[in-house]
Amino acid sequence: MLKKTLFLGYGNPDRGDDGAAWHILTQLFKEHGNSEIDLFDSDVVALNENIDVWFNFQLLPEISETLASYQKAVFLDAHTGEIKEDINFQEIRPVYQNSPFTHHMTPASLLALADSINGKYPKSWLLSVRGFSFKFERGLTPKTNNLCDQALELLRNNFLK
Repeated sequence: MLKKTLFLGYGNPDRGDDGAAWHILTQLFKEHGNSEIDLFDSDVVALNENIDVWFNFQLLPEISETLASYQKAVFLDAHTGEIKEDINFQEIRPVYQNSPFTHHMTPASLLALADSINGKYPKSWLLSVRGFSFKFERGLTPKTNNLCDQALELLRNNFLK
């Protein structure tokens, strides 16, 4: 039987707004009574009985086998001005996308890898918030912090009911 939902967060919390996913997931764990969670010291960890969480600096091909064992997946990230919306929430499907970077994988490429290896993939969405500063600092800009609060509400309404 497939597990329910996997939240996959990625980004660097020591690079300002690039850590948006880390901040969102950390807040969710606080709300669920686990403020001591170290997302970097865990592989997949349960948020509650229906949702598991995985976090890393970037998406890794190794997570594709785990990903295929879920019904739903939500990828959480920060984005730059290339995406017009401050909050981007869209369903995604498997599409392999070649990257000029050797260690860069998109959510759609990870889904394609899960499908090609395991013959299945979860219904998936990408939820990203605009980042404004990616300097070496551990904290969000006020604008991105506000967008993370809105993204949290979106997660609560769509996946945590």
